[in-house]
Amino acid sequence: MLPDTLYMFDKQDRKSYCRVLAAVALADGRVTLEEMANYESRMGMALLSSEERTMLRQELKHKRSFLSAADDMHPAHLRVALRDALLMAAADGHYDSREMDVVKELAQKAAFSDEDLEELYDWIDQGWEWMRSGRRVLSLPEEVHHWNTVYDD
Repeated sequence: MLPDTLYMFDKQDRKSYCRVLAAVALADGRVTLEEMANYESRMGMALLSSEERTMLRQELKHKRSFLSAADDMHPAHLRVALRDALLMAAADGHYDSREMDVVKELAQKAAFSDEDLEELYDWIDQGWEWMRSGRRVLSLPEEVHHWNTVYDD
């Protein structure tokens, strides 16, 4: 959905990006349907091979996440991962404090200030409002409450 250049990252940064997102998805001990859909979408945009995607899915299913994957990422790629990690945290309709701990650690690794992070939160809030207004235009319920868990503790 987002017109980024994720597919242009080198292969290692694309895999690291996915592992960073997995760290956020797993932070609260479960992966919701919305988080899994977001994860699958981002893996698709990363243009990883089917074998690599299978491996990353297995890591997620077996609750292996690698926040340390962010350590060697290109700084610009890490900022994209930070943004998408925050979107991942918001995917199920709320920010869990454990997810926010991971996001804050990523922000620190990306040398992102508290003000920059607050601006990113605002951007996501605007996106949620944009989606709600689209549902309003279509005469659909503005709030969607169908959160489901894919992988529990």
